[in-house]
Amino acid sequence: MKEWNPARKWNPFNSYKLLAQVYRWRLIERGKPIPQPALVTVDPVNMCNLSCKWCNASFILEKRHQKIKKQTLLELADFLARWRGCPEWPAGVEAVCIAGGGEPLLHPDIDSFIEACVSRGIEVGIVTNGTLIDKFIEPLSLCTWVGISVDAGSPNTFQRLKGKNLYDKVCNNIARLNEHIHRKSCKLATDQPGYGVSYKFLLYNGNIHDILPAAETAKKIGCKNFHLRPAGIIWNKIGSATERIFDPGVRQELAMQLEKARALEDDNFGIYGITHKFDPELNKANLFTTCHAVFMTSVFMPPREPEKEQFCLGLCCDRRGDLRLESKEYMTDFRKVEEFWGSDQHWEIFDRIDLRHCPRCTYQPHNQIFEHVIQQDSMTYKFI
Repeated sequence: MKEWNPARKWNPFNSYKLLAQVYRWRLIERGKPIPQPALVTVDPVNMCNLSCKWCNASFILEKRHQKIKKQTLLELADFLARWRGCPEWPAGVEAVCIAGGGEPLLHPDIDSFIEACVSRGIEVGIVTNGTLIDKFIEPLSLCTWVGISVDAGSPNTFQRLKGKNLYDKVCNNIARLNEHIHRKSCKLATDQPGYGVSYKFLLYNGNIHDILPAAETAKKIGCKNFHLRPAGIIWNKIGSATERIFDPGVRQELAMQLEKARALEDDNFGIYGITHKFDPELNKANLFTTCHAVFMTSVFMPPREPEKEQFCLGLCCDRRGDLRLESKEYMTDFRKVEEFWGSDQHWEIFDRIDLRHCPRCTYQPHNQIFEHVIQQDSMTYKFI
């Protein structure tokens, strides 16, 4: 199945961009200081105002209902700009993905955090459900990209899958944001495929026939991209009777729907269907041996126990709330992050990871590149 038009292969959803990190990742060795991540995820809150059927943060939303304090977020921005994991690599995290553990725009000070990151030269992308965009138009315009998880092409589907009748509000918010950024010619309006506003569509049982109307709406309200990927099973439900989401044959129907939607493409609008991290029936296919992604990225989350720590450091956005993938240390300040990164405790977490406990892996391409390009040099990458 075509994930995207061949003329659009240089796009932000193409995992081969990870090859640009080979020289950073080749420094990952046990017993040595290792580079800080190029990208970190920040979950400012563990709260949400919707109830999506597939929620991959449901475990942490049930167990923790916290937010990162404003002062901690500002200190985090400062830390990320100067974090240096090893002498061989320059200081600083290059990009932050603001997401959740919930809906990030529920944090009242998210604008201050975005501004603090951007002012320090850190690029920001944000994933939001779109219901609160109207309250943060100006700070969102500072981002490199904004992804809105709409996941429907009609009010009825939106309410059935997400629990509230807010489809029209979300679409109006997206249109307002797009009007604003093009009027101001700000960073978010940069004319490159990786910039701008994406209408995100998580494929789930019951919304496959919404793909075309959703894509039509996305183009109408000014989005740069329509981005589809299949839903996955949350980590704490692996092995359950409901582990398979999609029926056999769904990939053929998806290909037909995407082909219809692709007729909408023009110079300013692209259709991307991300399926390369799944098997032929769109179920998980974690085709790697070990998870080196825990050294390539991290997740800064609200504290587990607010009276004891300022934030929690996790190592996998697909397993939020899984204590096996979090630092044991209480994170009282950011020196603790530097002490943990590349430490014996960090490697012990790596050693204990059992891939049978993992859901569909966001970082499958990271791990495949580490194994096949760095460890085995299957591509003889020095011969350009």
